[in-house]
Amino acid sequence: MNKKDETELRRLTNLLSQISNKAESTEDDKEALKKAALALSVSFIHGYRKEIEDIYNNLDEKLAPEQKRYLQSLGINKNKRKE
Repeated sequence: MNKKDETELRRLTNLLSQISNKAESTEDDKEALKKAALALSVSFIHGYRKEIEDIYNNLDEKLAPEQKRYLQSLGINKNKRKE
C-alpha cells in the first residue's frame, strides 16, 4: 500500500468513525460501520483500491441485461435503491 492509499484509507475510515459517533447511530449502525471500515482496510491492504474506485465511479452506469439478471438472481434489484 502506498502513501496515497494510506491517506485515502485514513480519510475514509475517519469519516466512517465520525458517522458512527453521531448520537443517532444505533448499535447495529455502529457494527455495520465498523465492519465496513475493516473490509475497506483489508481491501486497501491487499491492493484493491483501484477496483473499489472503478466500481464506485461506475455505480450509476446502466447495466447490461445479463448483469441485471445476475443481480436479480441474487435478490438485488438496482432500480429499487432507497434514496
